[in-house]
Amino acid sequence: MVPGSARETHRSVASVDAAAHRASLTVSNYIRLTDPLEQAFAVEVPSGWRSEAGLARRSALQINPYVRSLSPDKMTYLMIGEPTLPAFTLPTQMGNAIGYGEGKFYDTGVGGLAMVSRYLPGVQFARLYAQTIIQGLCPGLKPTAEQSRPDLAQRAKSLWPSFIPSRADGGEVRFSCIHNKERMEGQVEAATLATDVGWYVMLLGAFITPQGQANKAEEILHHVGDTLKFTPAWIQRQNQLSQQAAVAINRRMQEIFRQQEGFMQRLNSVDQSFESMDELISGFSSYKDAATGTNYSLSNANPYKWKDPGTGRIISTPTNIRPLWAPSYQPLPRTSQ
Repeated sequence: MVPGSARETHRSVASVDAAAHRASLTVSNYIRLTDPLEQAFAVEVPSGWRSEAGLARRSALQINPYVRSLSPDKMTYLMIGEPTLPAFTLPTQMGNAIGYGEGKFYDTGVGGLAMVSRYLPGVQFARLYAQTIIQGLCPGLKPTAEQSRPDLAQRAKSLWPSFIPSRADGGEVRFSCIHNKERMEGQVEAATLATDVGWYVMLLGAFITPQGQANKAEEILHHVGDTLKFTPAWIQRQNQLSQQAAVAINRRMQEIFRQQEGFMQRLNSVDQSFESMDELISGFSSYKDAATGTNYSLSNANPYKWKDPGTGRIISTPTNIRPLWAPSYQPLPRTSQ
């Protein structure tokens, strides 16, 4: 379609009209949601929204809490955490010499995965997350503004009080994109923390919402994030893990992965429910996991699909390039056009 043609103009007008008549984003009340696998945390999510929350555990000591919440009209999507994030270690001359250069994954020795990567301050990580994961959900993404967030950095340091010298950096990136033929806007907030040997993503939150509703979406996202609290009983169990207990948990990781897979399928389903609004425009295709023989019907809004064999997490990307932290993701080939 040539931009400016009669049909394209009609589409643009329809999009503007839809946005003009859209009801204001409101939440009447919140309900309590608990991590279903370990009861590690509870969080308040909007009542009437489709919400999923859980704790993705890669090992005894490597955990990633996540929350997803989708509005009833499938037009506002809230995201906290990312279940597939590893820990990161800094590149070294010795590591490069023995084949562990930037981008290399390796076992940390206590279970879990670490990836060799240069340090990304909060703004840089937020931009990367927007241009990969968020663009996989909302095509045509364009960053519109970014800034440092010292408040997020301070909060990240308070989450991990330590005598080890460290630095924390917070930042946000705002963006626009297209969803269901409508102009959308959104934001990614991130805080990263680095020591002299490695770094971690301590805080990560994002939203996508129709243009003009960003302030309310941000308010709702912050309510969800501020109410996410780990339970004292779980904190005590986690802090008191002995070496023997950690080894025992690591031996059970295949069983834990199988338990988590069901929750990952539900998380994938929320993503796909958001994307389904675009399927009316772009259609959908069948994709097949060669390792398991499982077939998936997924949106064409972004043509490249990837699956993490460890967790079952599926993501979409606009190009044939995996996200920085996802070299273990395997491509899902399309089986039909």
